[in-house]
Amino acid sequence: MSELAERLKYFRKKSHLTQKQVASALGMDRSTYSYYETGATRPKLHTLQSLARLYNTNVDLLLNSPHTEDETVLNSPDPFEKWYMDDKFNQLSDFEQAVLLRVRLMNVDEKKKLLEYLDKTFDSQQ
Repeated sequence: MSELAERLKYFRKKSHLTQKQVASALGMDRSTYSYYETGATRPKLHTLQSLARLYNTNVDLLLNSPHTEDETVLNSPDPFEKWYMDDKFNQLSDFEQAVLLRVRLMNVDEKKKLLEYLDKTFDSQQ
């Protein structure tokens, strides 16, 4: 197994996600993602970028082993980028999980626009 494959598996497990959840968030078959974790195939750059956002890290850390455990988590000052998953995530419905994972794949501007949309939607209903 390649180092990248091992790191992808490490980050997925650290995020308490299944291969199926990751694949669904990325819009691919579970088997395609599984090939990344076994080293049978390597993800393209845009897929690595999405995986880094999903795992709250960066592409460099996916490709290169961190020196310490603390280096595996992205420490962004932006409040939209602070995301720490725990086992409680799997207590959510499949729909809720899918929504949260897709939100996690958004960049900061997209997240701000989503919040603005939700605020307008809820304000108009009251």
